[in-house]
Amino acid sequence: MQDLTNDAVKAIMAAYTPIEVKALIHNHDESMFVHHQDPKDIVEFYGTYNEDIHHWLLDDSHAFEYYANAMGAYNYAQAKARTEKERFALQQEYLKDVVYIFIATVCYDLAASHDMLDMTMQQVEDYQLAKDLQHAKAKLTVIDGGKK
Repeated sequence: MQDLTNDAVKAIMAAYTPIEVKALIHNHDESMFVHHQDPKDIVEFYGTYNEDIHHWLLDDSHAFEYYANAMGAYNYAQAKARTEKERFALQQEYLKDVVYIFIATVCYDLAASHDMLDMTMQQVEDYQLAKDLQHAKAKLTVIDGGKK
């Protein structure tokens, strides 16, 4: 079966733990985007996955509203900018906004698909610990040559 998940979504799934996902969907503060804080990391992520990001945001009816508003605000602000330095700063802010809208949307979808929306933080922590234990056991089985 062909995997149709886009690469940007896969990158977020690999980066954010269930605890980080739960924290992000309940608090959209910029500090919750723990793997995308540095402007260099944001620009790199955007540069690598911009096509996947834009397709995702265009196809998600809820996220599209935020995406379109960010784009409109960016275009308006760019028209008012007087210097190249102002334009560059606006572009950096816009890229961050687009990446954060994308990450928040993916995290929400992840939480929904794993029935985490109504879980307490303690339940999510228990879920993550169980997954970590499952992975550790699998590693030990491989290291031990599959012996039981």
